[in-house]
Amino acid sequence: MKLFRVGVLRKRYYGVLQKRFASVKTHNVDWNPMKSQKQLSQGIEFSGSFGRKVFFGLLCLAPIITFALGTWQTKRLKWKNKLIAECEDRLTYKPAPLPKYITKEDMPNLEYRKVLVTGHFDYSREVFVGPRLHNGIKGYNLICPFVQSNGGGEVLIDRGWIRDDKVLLNRRNLQHLSCPKGEITVECVIRVPPQKGTFSMDHEKGSRLYQYLDADAIAEELGSRPIYLQALQNFHDKPEWLKNEIEFQRGQLSQEAVEHQKKSKWAFWKTSSKDEKNLQTSSAPVPEVDFDTAEEFDPLQFINAGVPLGKIPRVDYKNNHLNYLVTWYSLSFASTVLLLYLFKTGKFLNPTEEKLKYARKIIK
Repeated sequence: MKLFRVGVLRKRYYGVLQKRFASVKTHNVDWNPMKSQKQLSQGIEFSGSFGRKVFFGLLCLAPIITFALGTWQTKRLKWKNKLIAECEDRLTYKPAPLPKYITKEDMPNLEYRKVLVTGHFDYSREVFVGPRLHNGIKGYNLICPFVQSNGGGEVLIDRGWIRDDKVLLNRRNLQHLSCPKGEITVECVIRVPPQKGTFSMDHEKGSRLYQYLDADAIAEELGSRPIYLQALQNFHDKPEWLKNEIEFQRGQLSQEAVEHQKKSKWAFWKTSSKDEKNLQTSSAPVPEVDFDTAEEFDPLQFINAGVPLGKIPRVDYKNNHLNYLVTWYSLSFASTVLLLYLFKTGKFLNPTEEKLKYARKIIK
């Protein structure tokens, strides 16, 4: 009986303790201690409200801004397509003589127009832009002043890429193609040179090497007109240029022979049999060449001989506006969906105010 009474007393005692010290059941939400509405209105509790407002404002503006940028890229795409179509159309025209009084302001309206210029190169003032790689081979773009025969002054002709060990004239082969002599006609395209970059280094005056193409600086230093042309790539032989080369060599040989005769006239007693033999050799006629056969060379032969590789007749404009257009419109759509989701779920609201609303419901 005693054991039974002790068990009953213990059970009653533990029941009283549980009722007295038991905790109040609350909702299973981990939240910070609440503060008064006055403190919330003063922004003490919600210290990051300004940053959230800025973020929310930018999120509201994002669909509008990105949609406007996408629309702007649409206009840019139409403009670039029209420009490329006009330039490709100009490439189909037959070459015409370069206008004598063409100016720098006329070049944008004539870009990629094929022209013919007649005159001669001034190889003493060649300049090089680079280095540039061509199929893994180091080289430079060769720019040479061209003196026009029609009195139009000098223009700059970009003859193309040349290997780095062929920049010197005496190292070039196929002289009638690598450095043609006399009056020749060159087929080129009119180009608007790129503008100097903001972070581009200034050119060192007196140097023949340019890190980037600055046609205005090159023209100013060489004393030529700022008209920039690119010679077209052509692997066919030029018999008429070879004829000029032969006539130039004949002229040099005849001039040397005349000078030698003048010297021998005043110093005939010093003339030896060896000098007479050299005179006969220098005055010997140059063998004739069949100019009706036009040979075509391989690009590798041009590279090894030091003949500049001209420009391939095609439009080089890049057109990435379609990619930009898709990117901006995609961002506009994504930001719109995100904004609607936040409005629907209410996650952009103040979390402390949400806790207060929930507390009021519990208290009631």
